[in-house]
Amino acid sequence: MSLNNFQQYKSKESGALDTNPQNRPRYVQKVQSIPQAEIWRNIVLGEISSKLTQINDSQTSDVRLRELNDALNQLFKEKRSWEYHIKNLGGNDYIHNVKDMINSGVNVAGWRYFGRAKGLPDVKKMIEEKKGQIEKQNGGESTKDLEKRLDDHYYGKLKDSKHLLDYESKQSEQLLKRKESERTPKVSLSELPNQEQITEWLAAKNI
Repeated sequence: MSLNNFQQYKSKESGALDTNPQNRPRYVQKVQSIPQAEIWRNIVLGEISSKLTQINDSQTSDVRLRELNDALNQLFKEKRSWEYHIKNLGGNDYIHNVKDMINSGVNVAGWRYFGRAKGLPDVKKMIEEKKGQIEKQNGGESTKDLEKRLDDHYYGKLKDSKHLLDYESKQSEQLLKRKESERTPKVSLSELPNQEQITEWLAAKNI
């Protein structure tokens, strides 16, 4: 057993919570501790935040935009998996109580496009085709009139993902405080890696 694995084993035996992003399990079912599951969910949120910042950066290349967009789709799926798992364990209900920032992306054929990825030529064409299909289904109603009736989330018009992330984080903290008296051990948000640490980890992993 390596020193790192031994330290992880000792921490697990002592009941300590793991905050190392590299140790996040692929399968959420492996985690039976609500506080630990909350930590992994929050770390996923941090990675989503970092990638949303990059995908909105005007200096990001088209190739990198596609990579980031694919990664965001996977991270949002992982985030939702943790949320269902936390709920099943008896924890917070993020599914119904917190607005999901995935709505900042445009849904085309089951795949979301975020930030500047929505402006990629092939993606832009797909979005326009989808709007045309919706107009046809609605009796020729113009896109302009249709957009007035539909929620902006449908078209991914939320330009400031940071505000949405801040909102979701605050909602998450409120739910955590509401559950604190029912949990042992309690989740301490101060134990979570900050945005700078997550960014450094992602850079080290070339993600």
